[in-house]
Amino acid sequence: MKQQVYQVSLAGGVATSLPQNPMEASVAENLSIDKPSGGWTTRVGYEPWIPSATSWLPWTNTGPVYALHASQALAGGGRQTVLFEADAALFMLFEADGFDSVVQLADNRHVPTATEPGAWFTDTPYGTVITNGVDRPLLVRPWPLPGSTHVGTAVAQCVRPFGFQALPTPVQPRTVKPLPAPPSFGPPAAAGNGAVTLWCPADGQAIPDGGRWGLGFANNVGGTNGKQEALFGWAVSFISDTGSEGPVSSLQSTRWGLPADAEGFRHACALDIPIGPPGTVARKLYRTSNYSTDYVNQGDTTLYFIDTIRNNVEPLFFDAVSTASLGQPAPAIPTGPLPAPQARFSALFAGCLWLDGGINDGRTLYYSTVGLIEQFAADAFIELSARGGSITGLFSHYNTLLVFRERGIDIVQGTYADGFQVATLTESVTCRAPHSIATVPGLGVVFLALDGVYAIVGGLTGGAVNEVINLTILQDELLQRMTVDCLPRAVGCYSAQSREYLLFFPVDGNDRPNLGLVLHTDRLQRAEGLSAWTTRTGFPVGSITTLYDGTVVFGHNTGAETGNNTSQRGLFVLSRKRSMGMEYNDDPQPALEYTPPPVSRYRSAWTAFGDPQMMKQVSYVTLWVLTTGKPEIQMRHFKDFSLIPTLERTYTAQSPDSIPQAVLDAAQLGTGEYRVDRLVPLRFSVAHQSAAWFCFEMETTEDLVLVGYEYEYTTKGTRVVAGVRA
Repeated sequence: MKQQVYQVSLAGGVATSLPQNPMEASVAENLSIDKPSGGWTTRVGYEPWIPSATSWLPWTNTGPVYALHASQALAGGGRQTVLFEADAALFMLFEADGFDSVVQLADNRHVPTATEPGAWFTDTPYGTVITNGVDRPLLVRPWPLPGSTHVGTAVAQCVRPFGFQALPTPVQPRTVKPLPAPPSFGPPAAAGNGAVTLWCPADGQAIPDGGRWGLGFANNVGGTNGKQEALFGWAVSFISDTGSEGPVSSLQSTRWGLPADAEGFRHACALDIPIGPPGTVARKLYRTSNYSTDYVNQGDTTLYFIDTIRNNVEPLFFDAVSTASLGQPAPAIPTGPLPAPQARFSALFAGCLWLDGGINDGRTLYYSTVGLIEQFAADAFIELSARGGSITGLFSHYNTLLVFRERGIDIVQGTYADGFQVATLTESVTCRAPHSIATVPGLGVVFLALDGVYAIVGGLTGGAVNEVINLTILQDELLQRMTVDCLPRAVGCYSAQSREYLLFFPVDGNDRPNLGLVLHTDRLQRAEGLSAWTTRTGFPVGSITTLYDGTVVFGHNTGAETGNNTSQRGLFVLSRKRSMGMEYNDDPQPALEYTPPPVSRYRSAWTAFGDPQMMKQVSYVTLWVLTTGKPEIQMRHFKDFSLIPTLERTYTAQSPDSIPQAVLDAAQLGTGEYRVDRLVPLRFSVAHQSAAWFCFEMETTEDLVLVGYEYEYTTKGTRVVAGVRA
């Protein structure tokens, strides 16, 4: 009987919704894209970032890594810094002078619960801002790093609290002891700390440029104003190493008087200036004009700029600047302390640093002055509508700030100069997994929602059209397994190296990620219309990030939590090394050994060959694979949704009609000739009775590349029997 042939030239990814596209898969597990052929390769695995022969150094006591970030200070990987949080502390991976160590930057950090995301990292031109919703934000600025012998003593220079915590300590003006001495009836009461006599004659013959310097009366020629009071106030602000100016301190004043017949004597004032907190590089000094009740500016405490003290060391300043020489007034809208000391999320947008208000202020956005990430004006905030709920993530995308909320997504657009505007993008999709948000070329912003993985595609300005689309409609069976309450622990990233979006999330009641979902963007262009998703199992991902070259690094989700030295711990690299990390073995000598590769599975879609009511007899299944040498391939098949397989004979990944090719890494050097992989058919005979539905599966730990497959079948026109009678 003539056989009918159904050919799948390129095997599709996982799609679980029924009925299935015959070119897709029910299971595509632990597979990646083979770029030359476009097929599925089993070359997936992970290995320690810093492999050791005998111990877990430098991760000996590292528990679950629940936050991880690779900061990029310069292009090409220059000044790359890896930061991570574990065991209630913030650490930096120190790699210099051929020396690898883990350096603790801060302790007593908040440990996220199973329903909270890990710490949030935002790179700025001045360092990395770290927030977690409980602790005060930190600013990490590790460059320039010292040599390995001094790294322990230089840690304090790498990290400091972010933003200004409170108003500066007030300036303390010292008492002015006037010259000449006042009459016996005394001047107005003096205030201040200590006493200083430093007079400034108005006559140019006494000092150069006489009359320009000194505080006191505008003119006392003739001795008519001596009984009037001199009353001045001072305030100070700090300038941090980010160039930001903090809030101005409260006003502190001093006063003095002169004899009634004194002529032309003004005075300089000595001020005790407070020292700023860590990160302060300068102090800005302000002063009032004479605001005594018997002078022209009575009661006017407007502050004017005097000078910048360009250090954070000198405690004493002499003010001899006359009122006529005062600078610009202090800002009409004052700068305040950090408005969100328990911020959960941050982002750089339109030149400003944006912070959410934290758990107790979840609907407020605060933004800094342009280019000054620690300078927040008192009116620089946006109160979002109550309808969307609290903020669950911030993400800057081109000229838009995406604000993810409990019940929708808002967008912020505009500029600092012209003002910012807020609009609602959607009220039907939300994101509770902020570490899953990533920009994927060709798609847009991709993130995990409560019911699937979504992408924001299209433009968001002008007349551009945008959509929020579900990328996992055909993978609902997998997404329904999610532990929804623990979705904040989900993590994801996009790798430009492998051109994959990798997402790991908790399923089946687990409280940490234990299932991976990978979107292979190459497939979106190469096989349009087919699923581009595969799954990853057995990968203990607790946090994830990418290096400058797209290499994916993840932190182990359990680490040394077991309390023994056998469990894996620390940071690992996703690679094509066919191993699942390393395991500790102390027999006969302590050693770390690579573990076996992961189990890869590919199960085709349930196929009815066009008519599920017609019985078919499948005779052959031909797998199109690349020749990879010795690996053995065994195929098994199923019929009519039964999970009991039928096993077929085993073949090797060699061309069936030519001399076997030399096996890479197995031939003797100089005797074997390695040639380009060939695409060859491996034809399996299938022996089973007629079936309405059919699928096959291959499961292996071998090095294989599956490109496509084809079925040969016959049909006699027999239909399936009627349904079971009630």
